[in-house]
Amino acid sequence: MSGLPNWLAPAALGVSLLVNLALGGYVAGQHLRSEPPKLQRGEGRPVFERPEGIPEISRDDRREVRALMRRGFESSQAELAARREAEKRFAEVLAADPFDRAAAEVALRELRDADVMLRDRIGLEVLGGISELSPEQRAWVAWILSGPKENNHRKHKNKDKDSPAPPPEDGPPPR
Repeated sequence: MSGLPNWLAPAALGVSLLVNLALGGYVAGQHLRSEPPKLQRGEGRPVFERPEGIPEISRDDRREVRALMRRGFESSQAELAARREAEKRFAEVLAADPFDRAAAEVALRELRDADVMLRDRIGLEVLGGISELSPEQRAWVAWILSGPKENNHRKHKNKDKDSPAPPPEDGPPPR
């Protein structure tokens, strides 16, 4: 004989049988499971609710508004890069050891100035093409450029489900 133990052949056959059964079960499961339901157009996307007081506009009108806004943002790439640099400098000053309050105030002022320059550049570019829009489209542009919206915190889901909810902005913090 070959010198292999007598128990090795039956053990190898048993392992082979288990592997084949698992592989067969996997393949059968892939073919027998039901297909997930196909989403209808627009399903699975967040629903946008028109802000109160903003007129209804057509898809083509919204497309024009988006194109104007895109031109404003595309024209402000230099200002955006400057703002990112100011933000980076501000973070570095805050993280420096020892902390230098005077340097932090200067960095904060530079960040604020960069913010203003960025918003002005976008706004001026948008103003250059806004006369071509209808009053309804201009209302949308005004709403978009008016800054952060109320209840904007719902946009970002809380990653840590166990942490307490933030306190309401208009009331005292919970005890």
